[in-house]
Amino acid sequence: MPTLDRRGFLRSVGALGLTLSARPFLTGRPARAAEGFQGPYFIYVHAGGGWDPTLLCDPKGRVSESDVDPVNRYFVDEIAEVGPFRVAPVDGHVAFFERVRDRLLVFNGLDAQTNSHETGARYAASGMMDAGAPALAALVAARAEPRPSLAYLSHGGYDLTTGLVGSTRLPDTSSILEVAYPDRLVVSDPSRRVFPEEIQARIAQARNDRLARLAAAEPLPRVKRSMELLAESRTGDNDLRRLAEILPDNANEGGGLVQQARITMSCFKAGVAVAASMQQGGFDTHGNHDASHTPRMQSFVAGLMAILDEAERHDLADRVVIVVGSDFARTPWYNDGNGKDHWSVSSMMMMGPGIRGGRVIGATDERQVPIGVNPTTLAVEEGGMRVTYAHVHSSLRALANLHGWEPADRFDVGETLPLFT
Repeated sequence: MPTLDRRGFLRSVGALGLTLSARPFLTGRPARAAEGFQGPYFIYVHAGGGWDPTLLCDPKGRVSESDVDPVNRYFVDEIAEVGPFRVAPVDGHVAFFERVRDRLLVFNGLDAQTNSHETGARYAASGMMDAGAPALAALVAARAEPRPSLAYLSHGGYDLTTGLVGSTRLPDTSSILEVAYPDRLVVSDPSRRVFPEEIQARIAQARNDRLARLAAAEPLPRVKRSMELLAESRTGDNDLRRLAEILPDNANEGGGLVQQARITMSCFKAGVAVAASMQQGGFDTHGNHDASHTPRMQSFVAGLMAILDEAERHDLADRVVIVVGSDFARTPWYNDGNGKDHWSVSSMMMMGPGIRGGRVIGATDERQVPIGVNPTTLAVEEGGMRVTYAHVHSSLRALANLHGWEPADRFDVGETLPLFT
């Protein structure tokens, strides 16, 4: 009989990289883990390798063909304006900024404080440069009450949890169906079952009754938890079934951020996850920058549009915080190979509940050097304060109600600025 015993179930869960949390044992239909969770959900999207903000939200063009050592080869008069945003002349970018113009907050001139990929990725995702710092999305998942079974999804990038929560990797959805529907002969066909539905129901009830008797006599909580997991796997009334019912047929199509968006938003809608780390790489363009980096940036922005599409499709658009960043940026000049190297002055973008959008904080001069801001008014100010990734993360932690929570306070990121109000 192709139903899973406890060992087989746990092996399947481990192979998927899933973590399931305990629920009250056998009290009728298992409680939905995220019932009552109102958000906000959090997504951190990473441009792996060090993106070039001058090809997105902090454009720098040349005045004429005779410009020596230009930051970019496009011209100043090609730069678009969408509300408060200046937008690089790359196909697809204007449509993105027009879509989010009233919701988006852009930070330009952020001090990434490093040219190291490893350190920069950690700093952008956690607000800390020290090894061992938990990613923001992991903290959000660990703080969630109630915490759903697959609370933190990781699609790559910096995703350290420091043991505060399990991380779940779902590279595709094919194996989910096998675990979610152990009573089907063909997982994609609900009509082809091992037994008729009424027989299967009687078998499930008998197993439930037996496990309830065993649980009542079992004094060890860990053993009771294993029994509860086994009960859910056998009845099919589990988190993965709820997820399988919501996943679209094209969940595995498109790859990259598009696929990640479909899986992540389906998990949010199913109530099995509350935070995710997403990533697209390929931005470390030390050679042939314009031809290599520009299409990667277009693909990345298309991925951001897919996240918005999926959030709207699941009616979650006003309940998801989206944070976008990178290791650092690219130099405001070309090297001998027509590439751009590492530059520690970068940008971040974000939107969602609690974030006042339609704004740009910070700026850089024509050579992409930060100008600084007034720490009280946030107005651009010569010689003003340099805003760092840590400042942004402190504000994000306040938004996520992480300040004052001991596990997060152990990894303090420092001063909070009034960035979102």
